[in-house]
Amino acid sequence: GEPGTNAMQLEFSTLPPMDFNRRLQYLIQYPYGCVEQTTSSVFPQLYLKDLFDLTAQQKQSIESNIKEGIKSLGLFQNPDGGMGYWRGDRTANDWGTSYAGHFMLEAEKKGYALPLTFKTNWLKYQKQVAKTWRPTYKSYNTDLAQAYRLYTLALAGAPDLAAMNRLREFTEISNDSRWRLAGAYALAGQKEVAKQLANKSNIDFIPYEYDYYTYGSTDRNRAMALETMILTDDKNYLNMAKTIARDLSSDRWMSTQTTAYSLLAMAKMVQKNGGKGFDINYTLGSLNEQVKTTKTIALRTVKLKEGKYRLELKNKAANVVFVRLLYSGKLPVGQETAGSRNLNVQVSYETPEGKSVDVNRLMQGTDFKAKVTVTNTSGNYISNVALTQIFPSGWEIINTDFAGYGNTASQADYVDIRDDRVNFFFALGSGKSETFTVDLNASYLGKYYRYGAQAEAMYDNEYFARTKGNWVEVVP
Repeated sequence: GEPGTNAMQLEFSTLPPMDFNRRLQYLIQYPYGCVEQTTSSVFPQLYLKDLFDLTAQQKQSIESNIKEGIKSLGLFQNPDGGMGYWRGDRTANDWGTSYAGHFMLEAEKKGYALPLTFKTNWLKYQKQVAKTWRPTYKSYNTDLAQAYRLYTLALAGAPDLAAMNRLREFTEISNDSRWRLAGAYALAGQKEVAKQLANKSNIDFIPYEYDYYTYGSTDRNRAMALETMILTDDKNYLNMAKTIARDLSSDRWMSTQTTAYSLLAMAKMVQKNGGKGFDINYTLGSLNEQVKTTKTIALRTVKLKEGKYRLELKNKAANVVFVRLLYSGKLPVGQETAGSRNLNVQVSYETPEGKSVDVNRLMQGTDFKAKVTVTNTSGNYISNVALTQIFPSGWEIINTDFAGYGNTASQADYVDIRDDRVNFFFALGSGKSETFTVDLNASYLGKYYRYGAQAEAMYDNEYFARTKGNWVEVVP
């Protein structure tokens, strides 16, 4: 990476390696802000104090993140108590409402204050939807969403036993739903019923065609099952935890939902199983430090200059401690790579009259527009596509939503306009294209880097495209 952007962390853990910190940083730094991703970024942080030996600065940062997450999630709630996928959505998002509410309930139990009326209105909404839910066979069944809704009601101390019994008697209930419903019964104090349901459930999870409706995956569903196993004292929970830890420590891509739920379930497993402390001495260059803790995981950030270093570790206790070196840095400008998987992105620039314009050298004050076209080159419908276009700092975005003209948002489900970029969120049919237009002005003299455009399906890594950038100038 570029000098000055480098960081290194030492991670010590008495658990089998699961790369907790790398996965957590992915969640915290994820750039989009829907209800699912806002929840995912803070949910695992609720348990960090229980697991990690943290510095005062780390504790303060986590505290701030959680409080900001609670405040932000309160802004997604509609008057009926449901929560939109994006802020301002008047239609409640089924899974997002349960998932965000689940986090809020757990945060409240940890001593955090929730926004006024949030819980009352959320409970009212959940109860109403739970009572009126019926199986559907039009495209996919919503039994997992109902099971999760019932789980959150039981967690809130307001179990709907009638709705739980109806779902339990549903002959086509899915394996994933059965696990989640077992958790609801356990929370409602009916441990025997919970165990009966769990015993009928399979631990060999298979991909479900409609997992994307709940932003999920087999890994996410496995993590939810682990949460239930912990509640029902299932002896298989340690084997399930090892599987999840192995998946987390792999280089395999995981969505925000899968990552967050896997970390959440592992944190609860450690609380259940009891973490083991350790006593390590390490020497790095002139630095000599002791890490002695009763917690399960410890992180230490080390500031280094470029050069060669020798790291020496000594375990002063009798247990096994897993150690990882975590490096990060930013690529030098211009060294990003272009690529595509089942998506194609093309960017062109025009004058306000529609004529092509060369943006490599623009006169100050020039008005022009960027046209970004995203094409689905696969044979599948894709939901939750995110397009990000970062503009050079010498160009100014003319926010057409406030200027009162243009149709920037016409094809998008949601548009997020910031100082230096615009994010578009939308769905794409098989072989279909969408074009988005952003009005710009060459405002500030100088030489700037124009980053390429990037498009991705937020919950499926098989759909991705990025173009390469270049240097541009704004001249007198």
